[in-house]
Amino acid sequence: MGIRPVLLSLMRVADLGTQLAYRVSGGRLGERQLRYSVLLLHSLGRKTNKMRTHALLYVRNGDDFVVCASNFGAPNNPAWYWNLQAHSRARIQAGRRRIEVVARTADPDERRHLWEMLLSVRPQYADYQAATSRKIPVVILTPIDTDSHPDFGKRTDGE
Repeated sequence: MGIRPVLLSLMRVADLGTQLAYRVSGGRLGERQLRYSVLLLHSLGRKTNKMRTHALLYVRNGDDFVVCASNFGAPNNPAWYWNLQAHSRARIQAGRRRIEVVARTADPDERRHLWEMLLSVRPQYADYQAATSRKIPVVILTPIDTDSHPDFGKRTDGE
């Protein structure tokens, strides 16, 4: 067994632990971990249409929350990324705040700036990028005004 499967198993346990801390404390615990800010992403599974939750490191860029689909340098994007490609509307919890968002992948110009922001918080992202041939996506989660989107969370034929 190589180091990658062990690392992925440890990270899954950390993900579940963060989710538990968030749930038990109502968001009072879980957002700050060491020097990182961590949110919970709640998105619909693209195949199952079931709600999926993942704990993700984030940085802020204005009102937006920015996350990295690194998958620890694995050759494929994480499942949550593909879920957001299929269903761009999602919910996040950042501390005690629960926010509805729309997700999109940063364009190349945005990515350059946001990638540097992410690297300043977690330099290991550079190692993950070096370990894979894919360009690691940077995802922008923009809060939406649910008053102007009354159908948020409802399924449509296109989703």
